[in-house]
Amino acid sequence: MTGPHRPVPVGAGADIRTRQDEIEHLRRLRAYSHMYNSAQMWRRLRAAGTLALALIAPVVAVFVPSSTDTLAAVGAGWLVIGRTVLTRLEQHARGDAVRAHELYDTKLFHLPWNQSLAGSPPSPDDIVRAAERVPDHERYHDWYSIDLTGVAWPGDVLLCQRQSMVWSRSDHRAYGNAVLAAGLGWFTAGLVLAVVKDLSLSDYLIKIFLPCAPAFLDTSELAHEHRQHSIAREQTENDIRELWNTYRLAPDNLPVGETRRIQDSAFQLRRTGPRVPTFYYRLRRSSSQHATVTATAELICPENSP
Repeated sequence: MTGPHRPVPVGAGADIRTRQDEIEHLRRLRAYSHMYNSAQMWRRLRAAGTLALALIAPVVAVFVPSSTDTLAAVGAGWLVIGRTVLTRLEQHARGDAVRAHELYDTKLFHLPWNQSLAGSPPSPDDIVRAAERVPDHERYHDWYSIDLTGVAWPGDVLLCQRQSMVWSRSDHRAYGNAVLAAGLGWFTAGLVLAVVKDLSLSDYLIKIFLPCAPAFLDTSELAHEHRQHSIAREQTENDIRELWNTYRLAPDNLPVGETRRIQDSAFQLRRTGPRVPTFYYRLRRSSSQHATVTATAELICPENSP
């Protein structure tokens, strides 16, 4: 991108660290947060029902044998509702959130909007209404926290894309492992209960396994989805590393279209991938931020790395 159409002067950065805290960019982030929380609400409702069945149904079935048929029917019904109605509501809200995040990134990075991939951008009215539901903007300051001093556009964009990709890849991998461990732990607890109560195989399947089946199915699938998602993000991360090496050798040889291609990958991953719960993101935030900030500094000045 050259000439009058270039949004940033040659050799200059996009001033991302400063501009990201301007009111219009913070408004888009707040809108994204509200839309994402709406998607999480449907996810939490589905998870809460599944967890309640997994925790309560086996105990009730063992101590109140007459409830077995009812609990089995409830478990089957919840499985259908969770995987149809609640999942579709979550996906719709998530689509809105992903487009709001894409609007934030493209405006901040001076990248064109990809209509064929993302459809129409969110209307300003929708952004304002959603942002008003999240009045506190302090926690959205310094969203991209890496030091970009001396990095010209679009190299600074590439490093921000890298921070997001690495951070999310790490969170997805860790959360997938945690979900798998929880599912295996609860499956083992069910087997132990069956042995202690001396249940037959048929009794175990009806009283314990079937009511817990939605939870077992969700945890196994969710763990697999997070693992596959982390692998996909790692592949994009490798693409970014190759582009950064090109940029370091000759900054003018990095086409802006390559950063738009990485942004396309980020959009698709956000749209189709599983979500990491907010509490887990916050739990790992400090370590993730430290790791990405330190690694980025080493990429910019490899001669200063240990």
